[in-house]
Amino acid sequence: MKYVYYVIYGGSALELVKQHIADVQRVRAETTALAKEIGVERYRVTDSNGVITSVDFGNGPHHPDFKKPNKYGSSPKKGTGWYLRFQGQKGYESSSSPISETFSVPLTIAYGKEGSKGWRRIGYPFDECGFMYLSADGPYGMYCVDVEAEVSADREKGYEVDEPAASFKMSFDGARRIEKEEWEILVAQHKLEKKRAGQEVEE
Repeated sequence: MKYVYYVIYGGSALELVKQHIADVQRVRAETTALAKEIGVERYRVTDSNGVITSVDFGNGPHHPDFKKPNKYGSSPKKGTGWYLRFQGQKGYESSSSPISETFSVPLTIAYGKEGSKGWRRIGYPFDECGFMYLSADGPYGMYCVDVEAEVSADREKGYEVDEPAASFKMSFDGARRIEKEEWEILVAQHKLEKKRAGQEVEE
């Protein structure tokens, strides 16, 4: 699967990535507070929205509202107050959703050949789109599955591709297309600047 990479400089793309970062920071603060209230330092969160799914009591006392631990940790027993608290967590939205919705990125391709019709998802099971950022203050970037390349590949096989994928252009408000290596250079420069400033570099 081929992706196209962008550096974000303004417009709708900048609004989206800043909102996403704010949502991630909110969820992290809430999960940290929740874990502290339970009395644990280690816990497991979902990759998709950041909410806590289980906790690790370690050598400390095991809370009676939680099940015996498995390889993922301990989760709350159904019907307990902590079960309701876990169910009530509000995570952040997957970055793929706001990007695809705001910019009308086709996530499926409908195609036909000699009277037959078919469709397929683009990018699945991986994220079709996503944000990249080195800090809350930037630099910011994003990636998106190359819809144009997918359409071209189907046409080379003799398929007719339906809209909206057929005429979709990989151009987004506030984002400039770059090579993946350019983003990697930005990452390296950011790490170097932090190192020179005596700041901790996140890997």
